[in-house]
Amino acid sequence: MYFKTSILILISQALSVKAQIGQLRWGTNTNLFDGLTVTWSNTGNSDSIQWGYTNQLDKGVFAGIKRPGYSTSAFFHYSFSSVPPDTTIYFRFWNSQTNKWESLRTFATAPDPAKNKFTFAALGDCRTDPNVLTNISNSVTAHHPALALFNGDLTASGTSASEYNTFFSASANFLSQCVVLHAEGNHDAGNSSIFSNLWNLPQTNGTNLYYSVRYGNALFITLNSCDFNGTMLTWLHNTLVAAESDTSIVWKIASFHHPFFTIGAHQGDVNLYKSTIWKEFDDHGVDIIFNGHDHNYQRSKPINLKISSSSPVAKYGNRPGEGRLQIISGGAGASLYSKGSTVDAWAISIFNSSYNYVMCDINSKIATITAYNSSNTKIDNVILDKSQLANSSEIQKLFVEPIQIFPNPVKNQFTLVYNYPEIGFVKFTLTDEKGKIISEEKLHKKEPVLEYNHDVSGYKKGIYNIMISSESREDHNILIVQ
Repeated sequence: MYFKTSILILISQALSVKAQIGQLRWGTNTNLFDGLTVTWSNTGNSDSIQWGYTNQLDKGVFAGIKRPGYSTSAFFHYSFSSVPPDTTIYFRFWNSQTNKWESLRTFATAPDPAKNKFTFAALGDCRTDPNVLTNISNSVTAHHPALALFNGDLTASGTSASEYNTFFSASANFLSQCVVLHAEGNHDAGNSSIFSNLWNLPQTNGTNLYYSVRYGNALFITLNSCDFNGTMLTWLHNTLVAAESDTSIVWKIASFHHPFFTIGAHQGDVNLYKSTIWKEFDDHGVDIIFNGHDHNYQRSKPINLKISSSSPVAKYGNRPGEGRLQIISGGAGASLYSKGSTVDAWAISIFNSSYNYVMCDINSKIATITAYNSSNTKIDNVILDKSQLANSSEIQKLFVEPIQIFPNPVKNQFTLVYNYPEIGFVKFTLTDEKGKIISEEKLHKKEPVLEYNHDVSGYKKGIYNIMISSESREDHNILIVQ
């Protein structure tokens, strides 16, 4: 009798789990305040949502719009036509499978865009290890980003909608608390219609695989690097031209899966499109490009292909003569990649083979970008500062790469020039590609510019990381020993 009762209890629990609304995620049709959209999955046929700005849910009850299902019989969405910033939305779902109201939930809307002060995240490539994704998703959520850029490869093949269940389960906390702007990865492209249908995102030329979202003083552009077609290129050009004439847009930020520059395993995958896509970035002053595809962390030096295709320019920025910042954050769970080709070594400032995510804090004309590993240890930090611009005719005084190395590549001895105003003791650390410390030395920085010579004649050939650190900051660069 006890055995039978236990079976009945287990069956009842299983049924209740199946009937529970899940896979909650947030998106937008236009921007974070007009067209904010919540999407959820269920086995019912006519779910509803009740909501308000207090727990009284006084805005009323609204029917969810039923969409084609993928692993369950149906899923739904509801779009809030207009919501204020810095506000808590209280809501609950009517579960048409159980014929009951589910428990009260909340969602915090993004900060006031007029303040031009907000945080966003960038991450991607989670398809292998859901435990890593859960850890990173929870860490990102703790930073309370207004939005997140997810740069593709949620699944192994994308051919079966049920593959996405692992992603939804592992990142449930993250997806339920943050608007996510998704880009399609090559592993998601097995069935683009499934990928497209999962997210409520702006439509461009009949697709949501590329689009733009405006928030605060930033324009976020998502591209589909699985198909850099002519229609998308024309749209990108027109979008960037329009942004140039909009003086309220300070930051132009692009995200897509495949990086143009990498010393990881996927060097050269999209080289064919440098002359078109990257040209648009250079022509119209895109500030930051976020990518995945290589399962590691990489930050570029300032890149402007109109000036050089084999060496960085002096400064990051969106003015003539300045360069783009490319960041690869492809470490949200997929098996990590070590260093590969050195062809693009001139373009890469730091390489770190670890699970990672990136947070970017926008404060008007200053962007502070910080990368963390899965243990929440900082692995990189860079600041782009546009606040020193005196007038529109001047070249913008942006963040300058503080560590310069001559020569690089090197055979015997190199000279390091560290240019930063702070005076005092700093630590020089040189590590190999596995992170092993090869050399470490305390240096006394008596002037803003420090010169330091280092002999590498006994070193193995390869790529090394150099770090100069103090109590207040860390700076990095890459050394190539021939």
